[in-house]
Amino acid sequence: MDTLLSILDRISFLAAMPAVAGLLVTLGMIFLSRSWQARVLGLAILYFALGLLYTRVIRPEVALIKALIGWLICLTFYVTGRYLDERQGREVEKPPRQGRHLPSLAPATPLRALVLLAAFVIAYSGSVHLSLPRVPGDVGLACYLLVVTGLFLAGISEDPLRVGMGLLLFISGFDLFFGSLEPSLVVAGLLGAAGFMLALAVTFMAVTRAAAEEERS
Repeated sequence: MDTLLSILDRISFLAAMPAVAGLLVTLGMIFLSRSWQARVLGLAILYFALGLLYTRVIRPEVALIKALIGWLICLTFYVTGRYLDERQGREVEKPPRQGRHLPSLAPATPLRALVLLAAFVIAYSGSVHLSLPRVPGDVGLACYLLVVTGLFLAGISEDPLRVGMGLLLFISGFDLFFGSLEPSLVVAGLLGAAGFMLALAVTFMAVTRAAAEEERS
């Protein structure tokens, strides 16, 4: 733990606009990519950037715990994605039945890019015109980005893993703001546990949905 805290202290100079820029890049990966591996990687990098931003409002050791919880969530999504890929591979090996419907096409990337751009504009406007109390300007922008983008992602997605990532982004934005108002370890632990429980619920829904689709086919 001491080694991780020392590393976090050395890179603390990134806990400002560079971390917000990292959020922008990773949000683009999560929002636009069709590969679940790229989305999980983006989520892992996002939790790293969030850990840096948390050091602006809470103690470094608490920020490190939040980042570790986020990476544990990413590991949960990775294991679930691998399991669903293996299950889908077994389903593809089966001979197709008569009357089976073709899979629906994924949403067009240009449309997603437009929605993402609209989310960025809304978040920036909110941070300028409705600044959050007791929150630094760059941290407030990150809060708006996470909340708005998370709501948009959860609203336009059908895949449980995408919806879950959107809800986790929303919770992370709220957690970053609330951590500025109440930086206690108990509150941080409760919000971290809520995010992890949400991730477990999402993985259960994803596996249940895959099993139901396999039975219908």
